[in-house]
Amino acid sequence: MNRIHTAKIGWLLGGILLVCLYVNGAIQQSRQVNTDRHRTDQSAYMAYAKALAESNYTYVGDRNRMPLYPFLQSLLYEPGLSDEDFFVRGKRFNIALSVALLIGLFFILQKHLPIMAAANLILMTAFTVFIFKAGFFQAELLFYFLNFCCFLLMNKLLHRPKWQWGVLTGVMLGMAHLTKASVLVGLVLFLAVAVLQGAYRLYRQKRSPDTDTPRTKKPLIMNLMSITCVAITFLATVGCYISNSKRVYGSYFYNVNSTFYMWYDSWEEAKQGTRAHGDRVGWPDMPAELIPSPSKYLREHNTQQIADRFLKGTSEIVKTAMGSYGYFRYFFVYLMFCLYVMIINHQLTRAFFRQYAFLFTFNLMYFAVYLLLYAWYAPINSGNRFTLAQFLPLMFGLSFVIFRLYAQQRRVPYEKGQRPFAKAFITVVAILLIYDVYIVLSQKISTMYGGW
Repeated sequence: MNRIHTAKIGWLLGGILLVCLYVNGAIQQSRQVNTDRHRTDQSAYMAYAKALAESNYTYVGDRNRMPLYPFLQSLLYEPGLSDEDFFVRGKRFNIALSVALLIGLFFILQKHLPIMAAANLILMTAFTVFIFKAGFFQAELLFYFLNFCCFLLMNKLLHRPKWQWGVLTGVMLGMAHLTKASVLVGLVLFLAVAVLQGAYRLYRQKRSPDTDTPRTKKPLIMNLMSITCVAITFLATVGCYISNSKRVYGSYFYNVNSTFYMWYDSWEEAKQGTRAHGDRVGWPDMPAELIPSPSKYLREHNTQQIADRFLKGTSEIVKTAMGSYGYFRYFFVYLMFCLYVMIINHQLTRAFFRQYAFLFTFNLMYFAVYLLLYAWYAPINSGNRFTLAQFLPLMFGLSFVIFRLYAQQRRVPYEKGQRPFAKAFITVVAILLIYDVYIVLSQKISTMYGGW
């Protein structure tokens, strides 16, 4: 008991020290690097928050940025507060919010991963991603957290459908959508795979009369109930916002980025196009034949141009990640080790693919489609802030495969935390993290701009 008590105290003191180092670094970035509120949409978020407060929350937004984060920041605004003071106050709030999100993430991760694996993942998230974005007046960190929760819940529902999880998933997806309009693709993929899974279960049930019992029908019923709950609670969460979009802009899910900008070849084209013709206040005042759309893009571009856009965008994403805050090396190391585990256990890997076919399908489609979307959007706007939305889902997925999916198998180099190779892997990652924390706090945090 004394050893357990001492270990808990050690974890607590270590956690407090790391939080202090993190907050100090985030404040340093906020004061020394992020000094211009007009960079990277910060002034736009400030204007949104002020408009909400000053209009008594009747302002409907411009359908470029979503309302949840500006709403939270608007609670800090007071009449007569200068822009500079509001900027400082908002950055402090975001640092405090980031700490709360990281603590929440740790409790979520330690329920799904061994404690040391969870600790490593939270440290690389904190010191190679969050710390660079905490001192900003931006919605990114809140969205990263909500997006990860949505990813985790969608996987839970595919693995073991429950209507209660369906309700929570729909609410989380709604909140994520109201933070940044980027989760609809994931929601559509989830619903498609869940429907296919339900259809497959129905097919098997009809082909096997012996399984036509209440017990075997339950997974199918829960599958249908969970899908329905996700759809209903998502629409209920975003209902007021999308109804207003339909009334003002003519479309329930109107967003200038997905409706117009992504179908231009450059940001300059977008600025001179629909943005200059009122797309933020209503449907752009332009001739119909000049308004960008998927069909217009396909008519005006050949297959080679489309392929080049994907290739160049993907190359830009990889280059940006490799030269960024330091998170890329962890993705590479985890990916290589995950592939190693899967290859040396190839028979088990095939068995897992058969047993969890729909889960694997969803995850492969999820990351592949989002990569293609980010690559496609790169000519309009690229940078860490977009692709990092998938950092936590991707790193969690790799960690789960390494430390949980294969954990109880004889040939896998990990079993209840005791196999030497897995312990060595965790130790190597921890050493890399110690080095990175030092480099970040002593050099990068005071020189590298984290808003992109």
